[in-house]
Amino acid sequence: MEAWNRPRWGQLTVEEKMHTMQEVLKQLPAGFKWLRLERFERYGQSLETGVFLYEGSEYVFVPGDSVTLGRSEVHMYAKMSPVREAVIGPLLVQRQPVSAGWYECPLDRLDAEEDEDVFEAIEEFRQGPHTSYEYSQSFRLERDGDQVVVFLFDDSESFGEWRETELPEGFTLPTEDEWEYLYGAGVRTLFPWGDEIDTSMRLRHVSGSSEANAEDPYPLELPNAFGLCFPGDPYKKELVLTEGGITGKGGDGGSNLHGGQGVDLGYLPTATAFRDPYESELEWEDLLDCLVYRRVVRL
Repeated sequence: MEAWNRPRWGQLTVEEKMHTMQEVLKQLPAGFKWLRLERFERYGQSLETGVFLYEGSEYVFVPGDSVTLGRSEVHMYAKMSPVREAVIGPLLVQRQPVSAGWYECPLDRLDAEEDEDVFEAIEEFRQGPHTSYEYSQSFRLERDGDQVVVFLFDDSESFGEWRETELPEGFTLPTEDEWEYLYGAGVRTLFPWGDEIDTSMRLRHVSGSSEANAEDPYPLELPNAFGLCFPGDPYKKELVLTEGGITGKGGDGGSNLHGGQGVDLGYLPTATAFRDPYESELEWEDLLDCLVYRRVVRL
């Protein structure tokens, strides 16, 4: 429908948008509920769009558009997706990404015998000063006040096996084209906010980058003009589909930053078109450790 494309969508009245959202609702998998119209603004752009709810997670309607993606310049420390024209269809998109490799496990679901090592680690963790503890690709403990929250690592051996449990019928992952459109919100700068990393911003993993309150959200994690949140964290990648299979976007697993290459190069992987040149060397389990994902519904 023409109204589901971004140029026309911006011309609709509130009443017309509400009507269109009811048409969208008819196409969605069972379980979706309509919530509201909301306007999102970021980096000089704005979009008033529909917000839906599915199993406790909010999803937003993102109208389609014809866009230019990729970067033409070559960077000695990075590989970028090529410049290309793409037609992006309308999507319903999960607002917040979730971990692909780690899931919360209530204590009462652990087995006293099989998970004896986890219980021992919990007791030791309770007495210690740390806020987080991870046993590589097995379990992770997080402190939440007086409580200890346990996360277990996903035991899938391939993307195909993982997809069977995490993507119900009617849901999929964004393609690389779709992800770059969603992340950059259609802008042509290197990053969604411009062509440089502002080192005065409060950034994860960068000590002293800002004097902001530690409880405040990191600027790169705030909703963009489509109402979508991204990690803004080079240690994480978002799982997307490619013609050849899958890839991770938005980070490099922390390789540059952990390798001591400084803030500018360390955060270069958060560029919209960035492709990790070393990702092919990783096994599924290693990639899964740093992956997040979001579900989308193509309309």
